[in-house]
Amino acid sequence: MLPKLAVLLLAFSLTSAVQAESASAAPPTGCGFSTLGTLPLTGATTAGTALDRSHPAGPRVYSVTSSASGPAQLGIRDALDGSLIAERPLPLALGSWAVSVAPDHSVYVGSYNATAGAMGRLFRYLPDQDKVVELGIPIATETFVWTVAATADAVYGGTSPGGKLFRYDPATGTTTDLGNPVPGEQFVRDLAVGPDGTLYAGMGASSMKIAVVGETGTTVIDPPVQGSGYAYDLDVVGRHLLVRFGRSDGTNPMGVYDLERRVWKDVVDDVDSLTVGGGRHGRHAYLFQHEELVRYDLITGTITKLGFTDYGGAARTLGWVGDTLIGTGSTGRLWHYDRKSGKGRLLEGTLTGQPVSIRSLGNGPDGRVYGGGFFTGGLAAYDPATGESQFWPNVGQSEGITTHKGKLYLGVYPGARIYEFENGTPKLLANLSEQEQDRPFAMVSAGDWLAFGTVPKSGTLGGALSLLDPATGALRVRRGIIPGQSVIGLAYRDGVVYGATSAFGGISTPQGQGTLFAYDIATDALKWQTVPVEGDLSLGSITFDDQGRLWGLTPDALYEVDPATGRTLRVSKHGTYPWSTAVQVWLDTNIVFHNGYLWGKVQGKAYRIDRATMALSLIARPISNLLKGPDGHLYLSRNENFYTYRIC
Repeated sequence: MLPKLAVLLLAFSLTSAVQAESASAAPPTGCGFSTLGTLPLTGATTAGTALDRSHPAGPRVYSVTSSASGPAQLGIRDALDGSLIAERPLPLALGSWAVSVAPDHSVYVGSYNATAGAMGRLFRYLPDQDKVVELGIPIATETFVWTVAATADAVYGGTSPGGKLFRYDPATGTTTDLGNPVPGEQFVRDLAVGPDGTLYAGMGASSMKIAVVGETGTTVIDPPVQGSGYAYDLDVVGRHLLVRFGRSDGTNPMGVYDLERRVWKDVVDDVDSLTVGGGRHGRHAYLFQHEELVRYDLITGTITKLGFTDYGGAARTLGWVGDTLIGTGSTGRLWHYDRKSGKGRLLEGTLTGQPVSIRSLGNGPDGRVYGGGFFTGGLAAYDPATGESQFWPNVGQSEGITTHKGKLYLGVYPGARIYEFENGTPKLLANLSEQEQDRPFAMVSAGDWLAFGTVPKSGTLGGALSLLDPATGALRVRRGIIPGQSVIGLAYRDGVVYGATSAFGGISTPQGQGTLFAYDIATDALKWQTVPVEGDLSLGSITFDDQGRLWGLTPDALYEVDPATGRTLRVSKHGTYPWSTAVQVWLDTNIVFHNGYLWGKVQGKAYRIDRATMALSLIARPISNLLKGPDGHLYLSRNENFYTYRIC
């Protein structure tokens, strides 16, 4: 099974033929930069959700719908029929995993946004005034508030990348930085507060420890399972602390900790729920296991299957209203389960879909440009000849898109899954979750093989170069081809796959320096490896020009390497980069060749690059993705926005 974030993303996976939506606009003419509007990528992704069962006007469900460039929307719905009551913007928030209802019915939301000045923020929604109040940035260094827990007199929060706790006092409006309870960990992933006020913090992405913060100080509970990952979901249920672990090997065991005896009394395998205490009813906890609702007996440890499976994927149990368990699925749709009748139903979605950022761009075999959506996923196609676009929802987050032997292939997160996508019909060909791989950023057609490079799962080291023959199903995985590093850039020529790495894997500590290598497919061996730019921890994208010269673009350098020997021929620094403080740099550049020039994207800017002088000339900013399209022009994106730069 997969950790929480992975499960939520997997719910948008390619599972069957999906209905496409279409739009059209006249294609641009002439030369230079033109805006193409947006690709039709939309979705309602609601990671953060909470239930107020005792709201004076009737039970309410609060969900935050993420948005590509913001603001995220706080949706307020009737918990009984799913009808939408209101949606309210959360300024400078892109989304949220953290929603909690206080005893006075106030709703607290923690947000995320890595943009400088935006950061992770705290909000309070006042239902009686129908008003969102921004409470500021709890900790100046933190971009992500992963969790909030509201009590009668305080609101606690957990963050990344510093793995910190904070306390907000509603009476005074002051926020206190409580520090990192487990030094070295980057994430406080979830929080639970006991009846006595003790705070339990689930840590990651390595130790999976639970920090216990009380009046006398902080202690640590070690996990009952081995490996690395997160203590993902925590809830105090009576005398028990339930902890769902998200391990780097993709499994999701739940530990049951006896708070009175201070021992782990049980470990339940393969718990799919995105919350573990919301379904508590007496001595039972209602959970999802193997994509089915089950009833777990907290006393005996027995599990009873309940037969309810139509919940929309990525189930979150929110709580009970009478005999009805209320929860949400992957796109925020509500579901109900009646414990007396044993029947459940999925309600219609009522939240407004929000724009989705373009995560990746690639060329299709049909002359169209394809774009993959971030987080919510979705796949869009744009036809340069007609200006028409098409959208397929329910497609996972594509990190890489490429064409191989006349077919379109998608590299999907999580689990580094490779899909063949033809005529709107997806087909799963490979899944590298068991090899602890997650993000297939780099994909290239390599003779009979489809080659792809991957970043490993959070908390682990060792990316992979893999080769897949779609015709036979043969799969060759070379994990750790450069020990400890991720494979983020690929190029192919004459039986050799050339790869560029990042020294960062699934942890924040770099493993050496960014490395360039040549892999001979026939001999299944490296021909050479080199560090082309001393001091650079990530190399980024690579490409060949029309003379067979191999070029690479890093966040601060352009370089040329002899593909036969690996000897670095030239290096030109085009800027600076804070390598000494970097904690995660994967694929941050694009480079292509066309019409006598190199064209590249780096540090949010697009350039034309003169090979002779290695000089960069700015053509557009800000830009996140750059692709040489099938028509010979450039296609670019930033957030949900889509552009072209016509080369004449």
